Amino acid sequence: MLKEIDQENGTQQAGLDTISAHTISDHGMKRTYFPGITDIVVVADPAEIRTISNDSRFDRDFIVRGPVRNVQLLRKILRIFSLNGRLFSIILPRTDPTRATAQDKLWSRLNIKADEVRHGPAELEPLAVWVRGIGTEERVDLLVQQSIGRLFAETFTATEESLAAARMVLEALGSSNVLKMLGWRISGRLERAKTLLASMVNGDLAGVNALITARQLIVDGLHKMRQLAADPALRSSITTDAAVDKCLIAPTNVVRQAKTSGEVSGCPFRRGSLFILELGSASKGAANRDLVFLSQTWSHCPAEKWVRALLEGVWTRVSGAPKY
Repeated sequence: MLKEIDQENGTQQAGLDTISAHTISDHGMKRTYFPGITDIVVVADPAEIRTISNDSRFDRDFIVRGPVRNVQLLRKILRIFSLNGRLFSIILPRTDPTRATAQDKLWSRLNIKADEVRHGPAELEPLAVWVRGIGTEERVDLLVQQSIGRLFAETFTATEESLAAARMVLEALGSSNVLKMLGWRISGRLERAKTLLASMVNGDLAGVNALITARQLIVDGLHKMRQLAADPALRSSITTDAAVDKCLIAPTNVVRQAKTSGEVSGCPFRRGSLFILELGSASKGAANRDLVFLSQTWSHCPAEKWVRALLEGVWTRVSGAPKY
């Protein structure tokens, strides 16, 4: 979604070079600014992403006013990551009184679950079978959604309907098809999809978000693992830690908004400027793997240890034994 909107901004700017402002920091932070139209900063440098992530001037306390493009993007994010007036935790600001407590509780609960799957219990065999090369993409998507769902509801059973609902919300997040999205809104299909998922995880919106976004990231990671497993020499030589690391997939990007005007890494910004942190590209390389889960920041993913443990457990079954 964010990359597509940024590309649209670039097209819009092409004919406005004489009156638009483009600022690039020493490390490549790029701001596209045109009064009343857009004020978006794209950040790809790992160090700058860490700086902005931990700088209290930047938050998810979104102000939905200002340049047209900014407002469009924020309204879309808030519409998708909310249900019946409640915001998903993934877009709650750092100052929200309930966010940190809920995040810590989920972190602790999922860490216990991580210990249960790290060594490859029998329940992971269906995923291991798929990684070995047997089964369709639909199959692995259902298996992953069910594994995630049972973190929030013990009797959760993934169905074609629940998978379709998750895919619809994810498509809405990434789509630039305005008419299609408008149709989904008017018909209520998007809200019904989120309502269905919420009903399956006892109304837990963290669970709803996991069924939608974390599901896809894990599925993408398992596709990578399937490629690794298809190479007999690599499968027998790579360590478990190395295999897991190759299969950890970061979100493409996340958004923060400036709460005040100022400057960061040589790039000026105004109150309300949007910062798009490109985690997908910035997290590549051994020194930057913390960005996959924003591990060193206040918004770190509560499922970090569980996701690692799940992949470790699957690889342990696929490879036959852990390798250190």
